[in-house]
Amino acid sequence: MGISLLYMFLKVTLCWIYIDAQVDSDGGLTAQEQWYLLYDVKLQCQQNISTHSPADPDGACPPGWDGLICWPQGFPGLVTKVPCPSYVYDFNHNGFAYRKCDNNGSWPFVEALNRTWSNYSDCFRFLQPGHEQGKRDFFDRLYVMYTVGYAVSFTSLLIAIFIIGYFRRLHCTRNYIHMHLFVSFMLRAVSIFIKDRVMHGSGGLQELDTALMDNLKTISIVPLDKSQYIGCKITVLLFIYFLTTNYYWILVEGLYLHCLIFMAFISDSKYLWSFTLIGWGVPAIFVSAWAVVRATLADARCWELSAGNIKWIYQVPILTAIGLNFILFVNILRVLATKIRETNAGRYDTRKQYRKLAKSTLVLVLVFGVHYILFVGMPHTGKGLGWEIRMYFELFFNSFQVLLLFLLFVLLVLFYSSRLKSHVP
Repeated sequence: MGISLLYMFLKVTLCWIYIDAQVDSDGGLTAQEQWYLLYDVKLQCQQNISTHSPADPDGACPPGWDGLICWPQGFPGLVTKVPCPSYVYDFNHNGFAYRKCDNNGSWPFVEALNRTWSNYSDCFRFLQPGHEQGKRDFFDRLYVMYTVGYAVSFTSLLIAIFIIGYFRRLHCTRNYIHMHLFVSFMLRAVSIFIKDRVMHGSGGLQELDTALMDNLKTISIVPLDKSQYIGCKITVLLFIYFLTTNYYWILVEGLYLHCLIFMAFISDSKYLWSFTLIGWGVPAIFVSAWAVVRATLADARCWELSAGNIKWIYQVPILTAIGLNFILFVNILRVLATKIRETNAGRYDTRKQYRKLAKSTLVLVLVFGVHYILFVGMPHTGKGLGWEIRMYFELFFNSFQVLLLFLLFVLLVLFYSSRLKSHVP
C-alpha cells in the first residue's frame, strides 16, 4: 500500500506544473530533472557512506539509500526519523519519513520489490481523493488568466508604441522612458510564453511511466549530456533578465517622476542615457553574475531547477528596486497631499481634496508597482487559501498591470491633445 501510494504521489508530482511568473524562477521541476536530481543525491549518499560512515556497532542497521532518502545508521528496536526530502518537488517538506530498525539489526524488507521499506505517509499526507485534480484545476485557471493578461497587454503595448512613434509631438524624454518600460513588459511577456513552451511543452511523461516504478527500486541513469540543455538554460537566463529589467524600468519611471518634482532643472539627454543604463545595464550585471555562479556551482540541467541561495543574487536587486519604488511612492504622495491642501486652503470641501488624492494615489500605484510590496514579505508556502489568493492577486496584476497603464497613457494623450487644440487659434 505504501509503495503504491508513493508511486501515485511521484506520478502526480511530476505532472504538476508550477506557473509562478513572479520573482522566483527556480520553482518547478520537469520529470526528467527530478530523476536526475535524485540520481545526484544517490551518488552523494553513496560517497558519504563510503568515506565518512563510522563502523557499525553490533546489531545496528547500516546507513543506505532507499531510492529517495539517504538514511543514517539505525539502532535495534528504535524508529529513525528524518525530514521529508526537499529535493523531491511538492513533497510535504514539513513532514517526516520513518524507518524502524528490527531487533536483529536490519531494516524492514519487502520481498516483492526486493528493497527495504520506509514510511513516507507523512510526506504525501495531503494526497486525498480529488485533491490532485483540484490543484491541477487551480493551476490551469492561473495559466489561462496570466496568458490572456499578457497577450492582451502585449497587444496594447504595440498600439502604445505606435502612437508614441507616429505623433511627433509625443517625442520627449518622458515618453521615451515610457517606450522603454513598454518594451520591457513586452519582452517579459514573450520570455514567459517561450519559457512555458520550452519547459513544459513536452514533458515526456508517457515515456517515464515504466521508469517511475523502476526508479522506486533503484536509480541508475546514464551520464548526462549537458549540451542538450544549452537552449533551455538560455531561455531561463533571458526570462530572469527580462523579469529584472521590467522591475528596474518601473524604478526608472519612479526616479524620473521624482526628479521632475524635486529638481528644478533636468538635462533630458543626460538623464535619458543614465536611466537607460539603469534599466537595461544594472540587471545585466546581476543576472550575469547569477549565471556565472550557477554554471560554476550548480550547473544542474536546465537552470529552472532550484539551486538554494544562489537565486538571491538576482532576487535581492529586484527586492531592492521594489523597496526603492515604495519609498519614492510615499515621498511623492506626501508632496501631492501637501500641494492639494495648499491649493484648497480656506475651502471646506474636504471630500474633493480626498478624491483628488485618491485619484493621484491610484495612478502612482500603477506607475510605481506598489502592489508588489503587499506580499513581498510573505513566505511562499505553496498551499492554503491565503497562498491561492496571493497567487491570483500577483498574477492578475503582473499580467494586467500593463493594460491599466496603457489605458492611463491613452487618457493622458487624449487629454493633452484636447488641451493643445483648445490653444490653437
